[in-house]
Amino acid sequence: MHESYCDERQSLVDITRRLVDLNTSGTTDSADQPVRMATSIYCDENLFEKEKKEIFLREPQLVCFSSDLPEKGSYLCFDDLDIPMILVRDNSGQVRAFLNACSHRNARLREGCGVSKHLTCPYHAWRFSLEGNLESVYKAETFGEIDPEKYGLTQLPAEEKYGLVYICPDPDGKINIDDQLGEMASLFDSWNLGSMTLIDTHEFDMQSNWKLALDTFCEGYHFSPLHRESVGDYALGNISAFDCFGPSGINHRLAFPNKWLTELSGKPESEWGDANEIFKNFQLVHYLYPNVSLLISPDACEFFRIYPGKRVGEHVTRYSCYYRGHVPLETKEQRQEAQDHFNFIVKVVADEDYWVSGNLQKNMNTGLRTVTTFGRNEPALINMHTGIAAKLNVDVSAST
Repeated sequence: MHESYCDERQSLVDITRRLVDLNTSGTTDSADQPVRMATSIYCDENLFEKEKKEIFLREPQLVCFSSDLPEKGSYLCFDDLDIPMILVRDNSGQVRAFLNACSHRNARLREGCGVSKHLTCPYHAWRFSLEGNLESVYKAETFGEIDPEKYGLTQLPAEEKYGLVYICPDPDGKINIDDQLGEMASLFDSWNLGSMTLIDTHEFDMQSNWKLALDTFCEGYHFSPLHRESVGDYALGNISAFDCFGPSGINHRLAFPNKWLTELSGKPESEWGDANEIFKNFQLVHYLYPNVSLLISPDACEFFRIYPGKRVGEHVTRYSCYYRGHVPLETKEQRQEAQDHFNFIVKVVADEDYWVSGNLQKNMNTGLRTVTTFGRNEPALINMHTGIAAKLNVDVSAST
C-alpha cells in the first residue's frame, strides 16, 4: 500500500478512517496467506556473517537526529558497526562523518559526545579541522616534512534531512534520504524531528538475534496476550494499518489504534479535531531498513537502533526517547512525566518483548524447531524478512 502526503492533518485523518473501518469490520490489514520461514534466519552463523558484511558495513544507516548535533562543533562518536566513527557538525553547519582515527598513527580522536572547535588527537596532539583537514602537527620541526593534503581524516558518506542523520560505513557508499523514505518523506518533514529534546537512553545487551528484536515491533497480534497490563491497557490488539514505502517497499509503517479511537465511529471527520488531537488516537511504528524501529506519537519519539552482536544469538539495542510535544519541558513535573514515560517503555521492552525474544532464541538454538510461521495478520514481518532476504539474495523459506 502506498500513499502520497502533502497535508499532515489529512494524512492522519486517512489513517484514522482506515483504523475505524478495520475495527468496525473486526479485521486488520493482512497478507494473502501465512508464510513459513526457516528458523535459520535467527541461528545460522554464515547468514549472520553475510548480514554484517553486506548490510551493516555497506548500507546507509539512520544513526541519530539533527538535535543530537545541535550546534557547530558538536560531535558524536558511533561504534556500533565495528567501524569507529565520529560525526561532527562543521563550521558551515554541515554534518560530516569520519573514521575516528588520527591520520598519524590511527589513534582514536574522541570519546562520547560534546562540542569542540577542533579534533585534536590525545596521543600526539595532531589537530584537525571540523572539515577533516590537518591543521597542525605537534612539534612539526622535529617530525619532518609531510604533505598536509595527504593527512586529512578518512571521510565517510553522511546526509542530513528532515531531522534525520544517515551515515554509510562504506567510503564508496551512496545516501539519498529522499529515496530511503520515498512517499513518506513529506510526512517525516512535518514532524520537526530535528528539534526534539532527548529524555534518556538505555542499552539492551541481549541473548537473541537482532531480527528477533525487530520482530517485536512489527505486529500487534501479541498486544492483548503479552502486554495485557501495559500496552494492552490502552491499545487495541490485533488491529493495524500497514503501509510499505521506500526502495521496493523495503520499509514499513504500522498504525496501532488506541482504545478511544472507537469513540470516533459515526462522528463526522470535521469534528475529529486538529492534527495533534487526531494523532492521539494511534501510534505510528516505522521500520526503517535495515535495523531501526521508530515510533512517532504526538509527544514522543521512541528511537530503537538494533545491531548484531558478536555471535548470531546476540544483539545490542540502543533506545533513545525524545520529547517532541508542543509544550516545552519547563517544570519539574513535566520532566518527571517524560522520564516516567521512558521508564515505562524500558520496562515493557525488557520484561515482556525481549523476555519473549530470549526464550524464542533458546528454543530455536536446540535445532528441534526448524520453522517459524508469520500469519496473514503479520504482514509487516513478512515484508521485513523477505526484504532482507532479497537484499542478500538468499532463500529463507521453510523446506517442509
